[in-house]
Amino acid sequence: MNFFGTDGIRGTYGSTLKDSTAFLLGKSLALLGDCPIVIIARDTRLSGDSLFTSLAQGVYAGGGNVINLGVMPTNAVGHFVRKLGGDYGVMITASHNPPCDNGLKVFDRYGVKLCASKQMVVSNMMASLAGDKAPDGKIYEPVFYDIENIYADDVLRTVDVKLPFMRIAVDCCFGAGYRVAPLVLQKAGADVIAYNNQSVGAQINVDCGATHTQFLSQKMAQNGCALGFALDGDADRLAVYEGAQQVSNNRIFYAFAKYLKEHNRLHSNTVCGTVLTNGGVEQALNALGVSLVRSAVGDINVFDKMAELSLSLGGEESGHYLVADYATGSDAVINALFACKIFAEKGSLLGYTVECVDKPYASVSIPLTRANSRLASDKSLSVAADRISALYPSCRVVLRRSGTESAVRAYLEGDDASAALKEVVATFARPD
Repeated sequence: MNFFGTDGIRGTYGSTLKDSTAFLLGKSLALLGDCPIVIIARDTRLSGDSLFTSLAQGVYAGGGNVINLGVMPTNAVGHFVRKLGGDYGVMITASHNPPCDNGLKVFDRYGVKLCASKQMVVSNMMASLAGDKAPDGKIYEPVFYDIENIYADDVLRTVDVKLPFMRIAVDCCFGAGYRVAPLVLQKAGADVIAYNNQSVGAQINVDCGATHTQFLSQKMAQNGCALGFALDGDADRLAVYEGAQQVSNNRIFYAFAKYLKEHNRLHSNTVCGTVLTNGGVEQALNALGVSLVRSAVGDINVFDKMAELSLSLGGEESGHYLVADYATGSDAVINALFACKIFAEKGSLLGYTVECVDKPYASVSIPLTRANSRLASDKSLSVAADRISALYPSCRVVLRRSGTESAVRAYLEGDDASAALKEVVATFARPD
């Protein structure tokens, strides 16, 4: 049994994800090491405290030790695993999912999310311990002293940018970056207007943040800020505004690639996107002399491809960007600083990326039901994609099952994308 999905273990708290899962994970990690140190952080979800207790109890039951980072971004876990010499790291979060969900993202000693083979080792250990139960009682593990300032200073040393007199807005979406994101920008010298920067787990990702950018869009039309950033629940995903206009995620990815290329920091003149990276990005990159390789969706897949080819930049259309010079994972705070650096030097992100124009595309997320779930197997999706490609040969068709929700994701790219999308929807409406 594999407990892991596309990005860790995730589910609805109390239903498909329980405290017992966290306990089994913690004990498994401890038993797989030699008195290991497990570094743990979480977002603000109401269930995070209970999951932390169960996870820590599991680590202690297996003979390990815990360092508690408190509420911090996902990438902070990978960062402090390396900095503090940890053996494993766990981020308790469901990322951009609604407040009722939660999850467990696991990192190895190198600050990298577990690869598929390591996930299976951990899953097998968890399955073997399935009858073990956590002891009663709460764990009162103190938060590592002054952790936000330590992380903020480390980030600023890494990116090395000064932002005096720059007025910046940040929508923290009541999530993991609610304290550290404004702190980092302020320490860089910016005049920061922070929104949704409280620990209100019941509101995490609700009508705000990187997946609901309407909130920041409205604020940017009023606040006079040069730049605006929206984070998601665990602060690994980023949306960017320049004034009142959103800079698309594809253009941010292109801006990072172009800047690194200009500064001879783009290894092999190649970047890694995913099957969802728009062809217009690839065309603009090629004009710079930069090649694009594609991985499956998921930042661990992007990282694996980057490691395989020794690349310095990877990104997903969702707003995850992996800049190898800065981090081992996507960090919205670091990426916001990098965007600020480019803006400060070039004068405009929009102007700097004007040549990057998306090809026409359409996308949809189709919920799975009893009636259509049998169409969501890899083989069935491949057959459906081939059939739709034959009907619309000018379209690039991507059909995949979501690793975080019970849904099929469809992405169609080309002049006939809208018509092809209708065929996809019709296919899942008539599963017979």
